Amino acid sequence: MKTAYLVIACLFGFSVFAQEGDFKRDLDKAKEEMKRNGDDELPDYNRAGRLLESAISKNANSAEAWYFYGYAIDKLNSQEGEGMIKVQVGLTTKASEAFEKAVTLSNDVYTGELMLLDPHTKILTVWGSQAIRYAYDNKNDSAVWSLEQAATRGGIDRTVLTYFRQVLEECGKGAYLFTNGDLYLYYLYYLQTVEKYRTDVICVDINLLNTRWYPRWLVKRRLIPTSYSPADLEKLDIMRWDVKQVNIRNNNSNIADTGISWKLWPSYGKKYLLRSDRILLDVLQQNAFTKEVNFPGDVPNTMSLFLEKYLRVQGLTNKLSTDTTEINISVLISRLKKLRYLSATSRGYLNNRDNIQVLNNYRFTYTTAVSIASQQNKNAVAAELMESVEHKYPETALPFFDPGTKEWFERFRKKVEGNAKME
Repeated sequence: MKTAYLVIACLFGFSVFAQEGDFKRDLDKAKEEMKRNGDDELPDYNRAGRLLESAISKNANSAEAWYFYGYAIDKLNSQEGEGMIKVQVGLTTKASEAFEKAVTLSNDVYTGELMLLDPHTKILTVWGSQAIRYAYDNKNDSAVWSLEQAATRGGIDRTVLTYFRQVLEECGKGAYLFTNGDLYLYYLYYLQTVEKYRTDVICVDINLLNTRWYPRWLVKRRLIPTSYSPADLEKLDIMRWDVKQVNIRNNNSNIADTGISWKLWPSYGKKYLLRSDRILLDVLQQNAFTKEVNFPGDVPNTMSLFLEKYLRVQGLTNKLSTDTTEINISVLISRLKKLRYLSATSRGYLNNRDNIQVLNNYRFTYTTAVSIASQQNKNAVAAELMESVEHKYPETALPFFDPGTKEWFERFRKKVEGNAKME
């Protein structure tokens, strides 16, 4: 009898071991499939989805398997921005539920491998895309419902929402705000669509300008000006570009200058201008300073048309200006004082690396001001600003999002302190 029990126990042990091996094999194959990258080896998300369903059937408690399953479904729903206006609510719901499962199994802190974004963020992006699809179809109530689903299911963090509310607060009435990234796109859309906050600001996602439908939609709603005919706008594409001088005239009688002129460099592969670059340049030229133009501080120089000389720091945003005189550091400091402290009681934002990365802009807004003060030889002011940022956004409340950034900050702080001591 003891021998029989031993045989059964061994068989059961081998079965569990084999099942675990099969689970890992399926999960690894799915990951490999989803990471294919090249013209001759595009990912097969149907195959990846089947492998992940097989993996989940063997281990339904794997947060990582559920996360990748959500990504596979999302990619089947819409692989690129061009397909956003065709997403299906059934697949959106299924992807969201997979990401929610990954969050639940992780006790709200996902630590598995990432494709790109945290599962909390993916809950927001799938429902945000669904909302935009509904808005494109003039189903505005359904768009609101979709964004509310994002919030209810865990895709909206209130601390991060406050950050984006402050981004809008820095914009003048009726201003343009040209943004980059999913968090900007969907949080701002939530604020304006659900909370009806600062609906006067015209938010434009720079990446989506590369699609065909998005610029056409903006023009149809008279949100952006363009010199292109509908047919020419449709055909506009990436083009070979050699650095050249371009300009934006000034049609605003409240501004004395005649306009601005600067060197526009290739933004892609050191040889090309993207479709989005060409449309953005045209919009700015047609606007001709009649409406205020802003970019968040973390938009790369390559995406803001190399306009850094004419972008004036306001805080979390930079305002396009004809004025290139020295920035008034006292005015900038008064703006920085308006930036909120992070909540001492609600620290859920720490559970999502994407949140930590965008909230670090609070810290880098201060370091930008420190750099400006140092350039103006106001080293004591620079040192005071460094003390302020470390008091307002300590690492316990706002971790650095990677070790390299922390090392840079520490070197920067020591340099500022050293300059102040030399005065």
